[in-house]
Amino acid sequence: MTTQYDVPGEHLVGALANTLKSDDAISPPDWSNFVKTAVHKEKAPTQPDWWYYRTASVLRKIGVNGPIGTERLAKHYSGSRDRGSKPNRSLGGSRKILRSIMQQLEIAGFIVKSKQGGRGLTPKGQSILDNTAFAVKKNLQKEMSSLSKY
Repeated sequence: MTTQYDVPGEHLVGALANTLKSDDAISPPDWSNFVKTAVHKEKAPTQPDWWYYRTASVLRKIGVNGPIGTERLAKHYSGSRDRGSKPNRSLGGSRKILRSIMQQLEIAGFIVKSKQGGRGLTPKGQSILDNTAFAVKKNLQKEMSSLSKY
């Protein structure tokens, strides 16, 4: 059985974003065209479907790092902020974006609030991750025949 750990993350996130585009519960809010994804960024994302890629990435991170909240997820999307002549410091990503994404994933039934804090995967969320990973692995094996022995 193929799981999310068996395929590279960048391939899984791309395929998962395409899968999530067909779900009605996942849609970018009106303000997503104008917002920066973190304090250390200078501009808003230029990719038109960046919301789906971030949603796929968050779903994968929840699957890998188990019940996790917005504070720890913001650290995964952090970066170095330019503070002029002062030394740079690391600042987290936008927690509003992460909260909105997690609320949409919860409405879609992919994640659920955990008793320990944060949110964890539901069986439906684990299923979509595993099914997408299986499809990605199949495509990668087709592209690179040397991987077929695995």
